Amino acid sequence: MIGIYSAPLEGITGFAYRNTHHAHFTGVGKYYTPFLAPNYTHNLKTREREDVAPSNNAGVPLVPQILSNRPEDFLWAAEELYALGYREINLNLGCPMPTVVKKGRGSGQLGDPEALDRFLEEICHGMDRLFGLEENISDPSAGMDKLRFSIKTRIGLDSADKAQELLEIYNRYPLCELIVHPRTQKDLYGGSPDLETFEMFLKAGTHPVVYNGDIFSVKDFERIRSRFPDCRTIMLGRGLIANPALAREAAGGSPLEKEELRRFHDAVLESLQATLPGKGPLLGKMKELWFYMGRNFSDADKYLKEIRKAKDLVRYRSAARMLFSQCDFV
Repeated sequence: MIGIYSAPLEGITGFAYRNTHHAHFTGVGKYYTPFLAPNYTHNLKTREREDVAPSNNAGVPLVPQILSNRPEDFLWAAEELYALGYREINLNLGCPMPTVVKKGRGSGQLGDPEALDRFLEEICHGMDRLFGLEENISDPSAGMDKLRFSIKTRIGLDSADKAQELLEIYNRYPLCELIVHPRTQKDLYGGSPDLETFEMFLKAGTHPVVYNGDIFSVKDFERIRSRFPDCRTIMLGRGLIANPALAREAAGGSPLEKEELRRFHDAVLESLQATLPGKGPLLGKMKELWFYMGRNFSDADKYLKEIRKAKDLVRYRSAARMLFSQCDFV
């Protein structure tokens, strides 16, 4: 049976969204947090602490993701997460955003493989010393007190010319999984995933390799499964935000229905309203969701425009209600 993971999307997939999704839909085996970015002060932002607090994630299979290029900061965050009870963490080497890359973090670390190798050597040595690292993910009871460590990566900075070198580096470390989004940082989210380079990662990788990138439908999911039958896990990102039932559908379950999406929308709104201060952040997050969910409807531009223009909850609720009642589900 193939595994399905939910990718982190900054600003969207926080604990309120994750909890609501997990309560309404099946099929997701793991959720990944938007990245935590520890700094030299060794403090997490209040928002980041709330997002990984066990009390805010009860029953949700969650893997915290760390964004860092300083070993001491990464190891501090790993200790904090271990103390909270987490036994798997993920390193973000995939974020392509220029503000992140400019600081040499995320996919910005892929341009200097030698420096990346030194970083991984130091953090893996530190984690093994602190907790012990467990590579075996086939038996969840194995190494219960050890820490499992995975990486989410792109295939290069400006090009995939160093992809082979990057994989050779990853192969040297005790990873439980390697999640590969086969685009470069320069690609951002444009063009098409480089499936030939992904195949190289899959065939030459010594760890379980997870595919991530441009799966927006069951047809896309099956295309990747058919192309890479040895890939046992697929991570869904933007496609799962657009269609929150996509993991269920990909596992052979029923397709998303309009009324089901309406109930989910209302539940997300209620959950966010209970956790966010003020109407501005709340409306902003709901509008981000509609950027993806709006593609489920035909002739919805008029109502999506009203949603984007809404400056208070009354107008927002009215526009969303009209969209659900007036637009056909596709």
